[in-house]
Amino acid sequence: MAIEKLPGALSDYTTLRVGGQAKSTLRVTTQQELIDVVQDLDQQGENLLILGGGSNVVCGDYEFPGTVIIIDTEGVDWFGGTVKVAAGENWDEFVRNTIDRGFGQLAPLSGIPGSMGATPIQNIGAYGVEIAEFIVELDVWDRENSERRILTVPECEFQYRDSELKRNPNRLVVLAVTLKLESTLSIPIEYQQLANVMKQEIGTVAQAAEVREQVMHLRATKSMVLDSADTDSNSTGSFFINPVVQIAQIPANCPSFSLNKDDPRYPSHVKLSAAWLIEKAGITKGFSLGNGDSPIRVSRNHSLAITNPGQGSSHHVVELASYVRQQVFNRFDIELSVEPVLVNCQLDPLQRS
Repeated sequence: MAIEKLPGALSDYTTLRVGGQAKSTLRVTTQQELIDVVQDLDQQGENLLILGGGSNVVCGDYEFPGTVIIIDTEGVDWFGGTVKVAAGENWDEFVRNTIDRGFGQLAPLSGIPGSMGATPIQNIGAYGVEIAEFIVELDVWDRENSERRILTVPECEFQYRDSELKRNPNRLVVLAVTLKLESTLSIPIEYQQLANVMKQEIGTVAQAAEVREQVMHLRATKSMVLDSADTDSNSTGSFFINPVVQIAQIPANCPSFSLNKDDPRYPSHVKLSAAWLIEKAGITKGFSLGNGDSPIRVSRNHSLAITNPGQGSSHHVVELASYVRQQVFNRFDIELSVEPVLVNCQLDPLQRS
C-alpha cells in the first residue's frame, strides 16, 4: 500500500482533540515505508512528528512546521512465549489477544490507549505492572546514524514512566517490540486498589481474564478508557506523573508507593500520589478556570486527567495544567512533571512565592 496523505488538523489524530494544522500528514502501513519516509525527510531537514494512537501528546494550536507521520503498521509474530509486535498495532487489542492465547501477564495493563510503539517510550504501567518487565528488545530506526538496529533492554535505560527513548525523542523510531511472556491464565494481584475491587488480598492469584475485566471497569469509572459517549475520556490519560521523592520528603498522610526494584533510585525513593497532591492543593475533580467557563477542565472522574469535553484548545490545556502544577508546588514544594509529550506548546515556569 502506498503512503497516504491525510487531511485535517492534529486535533483529528490526538485523543485530547487539540492541535493545529501540519504542513503535511502522512500515513505509513509498513516498516519499510516508515524507514524510507523518515530517512528521506531527515535528509531534507524536515521537522517530523511521529504519532501512533495520539494518546500521549498535546499539540499546540499553531501550525506544525513540518510533517506528521502516522504509524499504522501491522504484524504480530509468535515464537512460543516470545512475540514480536509491529509498532502500529493497537495496544489494548494486543493485550486482549494475549490473554485469549493463554498468556495473562499483561492483564493489569488493559485499557491503556495508544499503539505498541509508544509503550516502551513511556514505559507504560498500571496496577503494579510495567511493560519494561516483559520487553526483550526493540527494533528501531536510528535517525542519527541512518541505520536499523536492535536496542537491548540495558540500552533502553527504563525507569518509572521514563526511558532513553523518551529522553532523546528525536533519535530512535520504534519499528517493533519483542516481548517474553509466560503461559499462564492466572496472575498475582499487585496493587491495593485492584485488590480492593476484586475483594482479595495483595499477592492473591486471580484469573487473568477476571483481572482484565476489573481493570477495564476501574479505568472506565475514571474515564480512562476511550469512549465516544464519555467526553471526559477526551484526554491524554494521566497528565502528571506521580513524583518520585526521597522518603524523608513524603508529605504527612500522602499515599506513597515503592519503585520497581530495578529502578536505580530504589529503595531510597518512593512514588507519591499526584492525584492526592492535586486534590489537597485545592484542585477538585471537574475544576476549570474562569469561574468554570473554560472549555478545558480537570476530569470529573479522575483528578490526574485534563479533559476536553468540547471545543478547547491547547492554550486552555496549558493554562489549566500550569495552574494545577503551580498550586501543588505552592502547597508542597513538589514539582509535578508532565506525562504527555508537548509539541509546539509548553507549560508556564514555576514561580516561587
